[in-house]
Amino acid sequence: MTPDAVPPKIVLGSASPRRIELLKNLGLVFEIWPSDLDEIVEPGHTPSQVVAALAESKASRVQTLIQSRGGELAQSNHVIVAADTIVVFEGDILGKPADRADAIAMLSRLVGHSHQVYTGVHILSVSGHDSNKTSNSGLSYHGVEIASVEFRPLSKNEISTYVDTKEPMDKAGSYALQGIGAFMIDKIEGSPSNIIGLPLVLTTKMLRQCGVKIMGE
Repeated sequence: MTPDAVPPKIVLGSASPRRIELLKNLGLVFEIWPSDLDEIVEPGHTPSQVVAALAESKASRVQTLIQSRGGELAQSNHVIVAADTIVVFEGDILGKPADRADAIAMLSRLVGHSHQVYTGVHILSVSGHDSNKTSNSGLSYHGVEIASVEFRPLSKNEISTYVDTKEPMDKAGSYALQGIGAFMIDKIEGSPSNIIGLPLVLTTKMLRQCGVKIMGE
């Protein structure tokens, strides 16, 4: 990008407070456009394929929403950032708990063991001057990060007390690394920001490919 070039506007295709905070930590200004997409896991797909496909679908959906609304953003160069995170244990994908009992059961499986966290990131770089663009047009960048998390042994009382804080109820795997749930975690291998929901090293690399300056570069 030349010194006089106008940087693209940034759109985060998520209302997740965790992803919003992570992106803000990069010093970026962005708009928030939730994808309103049903997260349907296709049977037979590997975890990497699941998060890659869902992240791509979210980005495409946000682009469609932007085009349908029109206005300044649709006519400007913009970059859409979308991500999806899942927790995998013994081959099973653990989503958000349905209720208190489900959260307790999920955490009871994880204690004393390692599990994997997969996050897929999909970034669309869209030119606002392309009058023929479709919902799937624009340059795209994508990647998947994997981290391993090991829980320490926990008592039944610790698990139920943690679940009663309500923190697990909207989290994949029923815990939050960046919150109270950190007390359960014995070891991490990989990117902590990946476990929270947006791997910053991967995301920074792709945003820079789209002409976004981060931390002066």
